[in-house]
Amino acid sequence: MQGQTLFLGFGSIQQAVTDARLWEPLIRLADYQSTPRTRSESLTFLTHDLQLDTASAEALVLLLESGRFLIPAQSYDPRDRYSRHALFYELSGEDSARVQKRLADSHVLLLGCGGIGNLVATTLATAGVGTLTLVDDDQVELSNLTRQFLFTEADVGQPKCEVLAREVTRRNSHCRVRAFTTAVTDRTDLAALAVSDLLVVSADSPGLTRLVNTHAVASGQEWLNVCYVNDIAVWGPLVIPGVTGCWDCQPLTAHPPHDDPDLAALIKRVNSRYQAPSNGPVNMVASALAALDVLRRLGGFGVPASLNRRVGVWSHELTLDEQPAERDPLCPTCARATPTATDPRATEGAR
Repeated sequence: MQGQTLFLGFGSIQQAVTDARLWEPLIRLADYQSTPRTRSESLTFLTHDLQLDTASAEALVLLLESGRFLIPAQSYDPRDRYSRHALFYELSGEDSARVQKRLADSHVLLLGCGGIGNLVATTLATAGVGTLTLVDDDQVELSNLTRQFLFTEADVGQPKCEVLAREVTRRNSHCRVRAFTTAVTDRTDLAALAVSDLLVVSADSPGLTRLVNTHAVASGQEWLNVCYVNDIAVWGPLVIPGVTGCWDCQPLTAHPPHDDPDLAALIKRVNSRYQAPSNGPVNMVASALAALDVLRRLGGFGVPASLNRRVGVWSHELTLDEQPAERDPLCPTCARATPTATDPRATEGAR
């Protein structure tokens, strides 16, 4: 309670009850239901023990049911490693067992195993995603250790994807992890990689996002970009070919002027000397929110925040910046793309 308000739950399910006459019955009902009860038992408790009329009893039970304050008794098992996540899925109104099964059957390919790849891979594996494919051609450097937290000083000089695969497997031995120390420079390289349910791109090679987008639209591969822009944590758009906008539908990044080649060359030269700062906490914000969208998409609960938009969290002032990424029917890349997935999740939340 706060002031003259009783709060049922917090976060997305929070409801404020200002009618003081309902406070005690609701609290007593919540206490009664801390032991598994049927709906009929709850109604009897309210009408017989608390002497409420039938209509009021029905209204209170419905309030808890419709507000997702009640979950099936078997949904939470503290002996299950995913038990706390199960509560989160139930919070979203989904059956936790079905969500967990979807995740176990899912395959995510991570292109880039640095600061963002470290955190996304760990989050997905420990959440129960069944298969991860890790791709990166870099080796661990000492300067990586400020934000690539699964690497240690002893790993310096070792292939990033192999070290990350080792560490992810240590955290969930049920996750099937494959590592490929290879560069991706063209569509042939992309086509040679395993087909996955979702491709997460955090590598920062010039032109990579557009290359991945072209390949993804042509092949029906869903994908998500995750990055940072100085002190801005960025993720999205989540591209579902034939359903959402793609990377080329809307202008999402700046480009040198096409009508002034001399100025364009000068800009390219200046940019080539720039080393972008990379900060652990900013990486963590981008990774966490992107991983949550991946889990939402693959697990089929909630709506990914990055559908049809690119989102940035400005860490220095804690504001959100959104770039619309809706589908352009005249987009030269995806105008003719059609949905290829038969999974009903292909259209959930993308309208």
